[in-house]
Amino acid sequence: MLLAASPSEQIAWCARHEWSVDELGLDFDWATSWVVRSVDERAPGLLSDALKDELRAIDGLLSEVSGRDGTARWSAEGLAEGAPWAEVRRMAGQALDEIALLYLVGIPDPKEL
Repeated sequence: MLLAASPSEQIAWCARHEWSVDELGLDFDWATSWVVRSVDERAPGLLSDALKDELRAIDGLLSEVSGRDGTARWSAEGLAEGAPWAEVRRMAGQALDEIALLYLVGIPDPKEL
């Protein structure tokens, strides 16, 4: 989950793939809406309620920093300096730790993507 990466890694990743910063949120939205539902259908109970709650909390925080008033937060400068992004990174790191404990997929280093 690229949301757990450092600001410099996120900015470099966006530049390397010619994505705008808001794609970080859109990618997370896709993963949580489709992947979580798909895993729940195929392997009920595999994802803990705590993990799903953490993912919903991340989504909620991303929603809070969005909208007309949040435009500056969805920029390279906003990633590097925004307090909400630090909280998103912390929460995303916790979610990744729990996902890693499932031993289902390798978690790549953002520099390798």
